[in-house]
Amino acid sequence: MTMPASAPLPTLTDISDAPTQASPAADATPAPKLAAPKLGRRAEARRIAMMDAALKVFMEKGFERTTLGDIVALSGGSRATLYELFGGKEGLFLAVLEVVTGHISQLMNDIAESCGPPQEVLLQFGTSLLEALVQPDVMAMMRILVAEGRLFPDQLEGFFRTGPDQSRDKVANYLRRAADQGLIVVEDSVTAAHIFFGMVTAGYSFEGQINPARLGDAAYRRSYVEQVVHLFLNGLRPPR
Repeated sequence: MTMPASAPLPTLTDISDAPTQASPAADATPAPKLAAPKLGRRAEARRIAMMDAALKVFMEKGFERTTLGDIVALSGGSRATLYELFGGKEGLFLAVLEVVTGHISQLMNDIAESCGPPQEVLLQFGTSLLEALVQPDVMAMMRILVAEGRLFPDQLEGFFRTGPDQSRDKVANYLRRAADQGLIVVEDSVTAAHIFFGMVTAGYSFEGQINPARLGDAAYRRSYVEQVVHLFLNGLRPPR
């Protein structure tokens, strides 16, 4: 999957309105938007404009090279308003990151409520997760996290606690329920969830970040996840 230089950069409205490549049930549910304090109509419009501008500039320049002046020049408003709404550049980056990855959180909510068989649930989840991760905006933000996350470790740790950590916990809870039903055998569902995430995202995390074309097309990625689920569940198969 390549990201042409001439392609228009997405806005936050594009991201929140775009369907996720999940099951029909997941497609019917809109991606969650960033929770925010109640604002007046004008302040809310300014907030969205600043986040749209920030997404574009962060994708073009990265975190460290982006200045508040860049964002304000593109969005309008003032630095004082930006500080009032987000607390600074770090807060604005994390707010954008939460929206960009919000549809992944919705996938987690879907699996948290699922009672289906592991083969189907994990295939649906793994395929949808990988398709979400290979979107250009998500890949760009993930590259920034890897390269520059050290610049705001405390804020980033909060994102991990409410994002990736909770996501793995929900998969772990599903695996625990499946084990209680005798569908799989798992002693440590949290570790098993970590392993499953690692298997699904292994190629994305390294090769795909360097060269997105190595991730192949959607059919290839689904076939890859099918093999991951097969290998993973073989390790958890109950004795006969």
